[in-house]
Amino acid sequence: MRILIINQYFPPDVSNTAYLLGELAEDLAARHEVIVVAGRPSYSPEASSYTPRGPGVVRVRSTSFDRSALWGRAANYVSYLARSLVRSMVVRRPDVVVTMTDPPLVGLVGALVSIRYRRPLVHVCHDLYPDIALALGTLRPGAVTAVWGLLNRFVWSRARLVCAVSRDMGERLVARGVARPRVEVVPTWATAQPRDPAGAARIRSQMGWEGRMVVMHAGNLGLAQDAGTIVGAAERLRGHPDIAFVFLGDGAGKGPLIDAVQRNGLSNVSFLDHRPKVEAQRLMEAADLHVVSLLPGLSGCAAPSKTYGIMAAGRPYVAAVDSGAEPHLIATEFDCGTHVPPGDPGALAGAILDLCGSDLDAMGARGRAALEHGYSRATVVARFEELLEEVAGGTARR
Repeated sequence: MRILIINQYFPPDVSNTAYLLGELAEDLAARHEVIVVAGRPSYSPEASSYTPRGPGVVRVRSTSFDRSALWGRAANYVSYLARSLVRSMVVRRPDVVVTMTDPPLVGLVGALVSIRYRRPLVHVCHDLYPDIALALGTLRPGAVTAVWGLLNRFVWSRARLVCAVSRDMGERLVARGVARPRVEVVPTWATAQPRDPAGAARIRSQMGWEGRMVVMHAGNLGLAQDAGTIVGAAERLRGHPDIAFVFLGDGAGKGPLIDAVQRNGLSNVSFLDHRPKVEAQRLMEAADLHVVSLLPGLSGCAAPSKTYGIMAAGRPYVAAVDSGAEPHLIATEFDCGTHVPPGDPGALAGAILDLCGSDLDAMGARGRAALEHGYSRATVVARFEELLEEVAGGTARR
């Protein structure tokens, strides 16, 4: 089977989507011919040395303006979309075309390419736009969102299969008009490293975490993550010196978050810069409890992939997300965490205090076991490969 994948970010870019795509392409290339049409490395490529083995990678040029500015990000996206369309039109005829959502409208390129080759399209939704932008208030309903919605419907109508990375996203896609038989939930994954209790103890000593309950938020610090609620919980627990909050990672919201911590004199909050994947997981293992948070109203728009990294690290988490969002469902199904309403610092602080007397190791072990059973790289990639073979073989979904 010849698989054409179109997505801007690909290793050595270090966005989580890029890393996951690298692993997916590597595993598929062990049995199939895989071509990835990607942009030039631009998403902190110096932070990763990972190079997927096997897939052919075609790099197309795009602008590289500062992504923090909306116009710059839009220019980067549009230039990649235009050049990836041209380049994808001249590769060897694939058996199936796969697109993701980096950038959000790359599915449009995939739809046009699938028409050109008369081959099926599989569209994988990691994030749902413009829904996220509307929920965050960065866009308002109007002409732009109306046109965007029309383009989405065109892509979804052309796709033989639309894959959602969470159950709540799958339901949102159905509500948006995608026929249920053509929606498939294929989660992301994480790889559990061998446990290293001695290493975790060493990290805790080096970090000054001994004798404290360390509550960690690991991953992107963007607007959607609602990290301000975690800072609010830290403020409510400032009278508990045995509880420490640690943010691991970077993002557009990190600067304002640091300002808020300093302004409120919160000595129980600290920040660690982005670390390479293996080092980050070791730090995550050394924490006691994690927080997975999203702004209210984002259920079905985004699925925090950090949930699987936490499970791989063998630690429990508090899901500060909408009821029914994937982190909530997983925490309840496998008893590896607890749930509180999003945007409620008091509820989050209360949940952390309640968990102080719980067997956190046992909760984390249940999450790790669930990951190894149903959310491992091998399991998820095998399922996706099966779906690609089904679609390439012409099995209809209405």
